[in-house]
Amino acid sequence: MKNILQVIITWCILLTFGLTSCAQQKKEILPEQTAPVTRGDLILSVSSDGNLDMPHEVQLKFGTPGTVKEIPAENYKGKLVKAGTLLAKLDDTTELLNVEAAQYSVELALNNVLQSCCGTRYPTFYSLATALMRFEQAQDELIQARLLLIEKKYYDSSSHISLAKYDLQAARSVYADPKLDTLQTQYTDIQQKIDSFPEFKRIVAVLDEVIEKISNEQRLIENGDYSSALQELDSLSATLEDTHGIIKNNSRLPGAYTYPDTSTSLAISRQALDLITELQRMLTQDDFDRVKFSEKLRMAEHDLLMANMVLDENETIYRAGLNPQLLRTYNINIETALINLDKAKQELLKTEILAPFDGTVVAVDVKINDQLSQFDYASKTAVHLVDTKTVRMTGIIDEIDITKVEVGQEAILTIDALPGKNLTGKVTFVSPFGTLQSGVVNFPVEIYLDPVEDVELRGGLTATADIIVGKRDNALMVPNRAIKGLSGDYWVDVVVNLEKAVTEKRPVKTGLQNKRFTEIISGAKEGEVVLVETVK
Repeated sequence: MKNILQVIITWCILLTFGLTSCAQQKKEILPEQTAPVTRGDLILSVSSDGNLDMPHEVQLKFGTPGTVKEIPAENYKGKLVKAGTLLAKLDDTTELLNVEAAQYSVELALNNVLQSCCGTRYPTFYSLATALMRFEQAQDELIQARLLLIEKKYYDSSSHISLAKYDLQAARSVYADPKLDTLQTQYTDIQQKIDSFPEFKRIVAVLDEVIEKISNEQRLIENGDYSSALQELDSLSATLEDTHGIIKNNSRLPGAYTYPDTSTSLAISRQALDLITELQRMLTQDDFDRVKFSEKLRMAEHDLLMANMVLDENETIYRAGLNPQLLRTYNINIETALINLDKAKQELLKTEILAPFDGTVVAVDVKINDQLSQFDYASKTAVHLVDTKTVRMTGIIDEIDITKVEVGQEAILTIDALPGKNLTGKVTFVSPFGTLQSGVVNFPVEIYLDPVEDVELRGGLTATADIIVGKRDNALMVPNRAIKGLSGDYWVDVVVNLEKAVTEKRPVKTGLQNKRFTEIISGAKEGEVVLVETVK
């Protein structure tokens, strides 16, 4: 028994000595086998290869046949032009004559009304009414141009400015006509002789000034100086308003072109009755507002005065032999003539090509004196305009990653032709339908690049986009090679004592993971060192 006990003691001593020797044996940990637990921005991305293009481009064509008269676009080749810039123009002689003919039809329609309801009370030289109408149309067009300029619709604003210029030039031609001297023998409605029209020269001078300002307005828009253009329009509107009073006084003609009838008076009277009802209700309210009451009372008085004025005018013209049916016919004729006039103006606009957006002229395919026939004007490109600031990348995403990509995600792009330069953009389209190529399903995506000033991009360049599908700011992370274990059961080996090569197995909870790093949600602290698998 004693011998057995001695053997056991001996084995225990040997075992203890062996374990102590193993513990004291130094195991070295190399620097390349460790990595610190750090904080930083962790980005998860999906890669897409594709090419750049410039989708905002247009092949500009004339809207009517004719002879090419001007091509300012020749001076803009390869240069950036602003929206509203005149690029090409046809000979507009025919269209101008059509506008004048349409205006003459309006004049005839006015003439019928004036003769029927006014007899000989007004001068028979009705071109003054035409000039006044053209002037007022120019006022309306400049008001519209201003609103469109505020809305940054520069092409439409420029079109209205062009029409206003045409109308003011037409009005000027009337007041500059030497035949106006014949008006000295005309008489007013109370048979007072009109001695002269001394204001006509002043009107012509003001119109010359305004037309020159409109030309300057067009230049401001072409140069992209929209704030100055807006200020100029405000100044123009004020000038035209002052001139309008002078023109109306010298025209000695009614200001309205469609003469109101009894139905108009009835509609205005009903508005007044509604206001009176509202006034009666306000009187019964506890929180009676005297200011609002006074405002609505003035509105009701104004409506009643207007209704009374219309009835007075109708009584006068009915006594002159004009009946309601004939008056409505005249009104319809005037409106029809005005519609035809507007159509003629629109045809006049078709003789010009204006830049619809800011862009670069990349080609001009017409020459001065080219004849555009009825058969080819709509198919022949005059100017090719491209918005080189709006650049899109069209690429593909593998079916494995497509579920991670969404519209609105940011992307970092690299261009093969621009090494070392990173650009940014956003995903604007993800196709819901994939295409099978060589046994792999790919999904098209579109990425619009953010504007850049220091780089000249070109359509067709090869590009690669890293679409950011996940991001953690200031995340706690370790290299992927530090993570061990199976899904749901991960750990890292934390170095407890580097000199003695002592490590601790630490369970961790992971988060976002990209190609290099894994987010640590819990189980490790910033500054700790973990073991990583060495690359063989």
